[in-house]
Amino acid sequence: MELRCLLLTLLASSTLKTSRALNLRSSEDMEFTFLLPSGGRECFYQTTAKDHSLEFEYQVIGEPNQDVGFVMVSPSGRRLAYDYRRSHAIHNVDVTEDGDYKLCFDNSFSTLTNKMLFFALVITGPTAIKDEDLIGEVITNRTVEFQLQDIKGKLDSLYSSLQRSRLIQLMLKNFNTRDQHLQDDNLWRVTFWSAVSILSILTVAGVQVYVLQSLFPKNTSC
Repeated sequence: MELRCLLLTLLASSTLKTSRALNLRSSEDMEFTFLLPSGGRECFYQTTAKDHSLEFEYQVIGEPNQDVGFVMVSPSGRRLAYDYRRSHAIHNVDVTEDGDYKLCFDNSFSTLTNKMLFFALVITGPTAIKDEDLIGEVITNRTVEFQLQDIKGKLDSLYSSLQRSRLIQLMLKNFNTRDQHLQDDNLWRVTFWSAVSILSILTVAGVQVYVLQSLFPKNTSC
């Protein structure tokens, strides 16, 4: 599927606080990876219509044991979701008002470490026909039009499920990447400290040999 993602960089009061606008239509999805600087805060805005469903998932990738803050705010300023220092989360929101929904990531508590973030956003439109209405219209009219609408509704539901499955697979891939980074980091630490231990053992052995030799000086003959 062709994804349409329009990123508009807005002028902010400082270089550590930026805002981006996302232009995502109904029944579409988007994945985005970006670098959140240390001490920084970045917000994204998505225009969504009423009666839609918004599914959002994010994950900190790269180095292990890293986390960020997150908040989702409605156009009226009501906080819909909030996370404090988490590395992964999933949020499902039923849109009850039209307007721009704000999604902000916060790394202000970390003054030294940049965070690489991945997030996925899926917007699902309202069901075209409810099951009760469909049954009534088919029984009354028995027209091909409503049968086609029924098929379209089923296909839309199937498409939405496939999109969620793809996002889950993508998140699992990111989990594997993070675990691989953790394994590489642990391997480096084990190798380094093993080398230090071997070097220490050899050094202590050499010192002991030298001390023993100094206790028993060699006899010299004239």
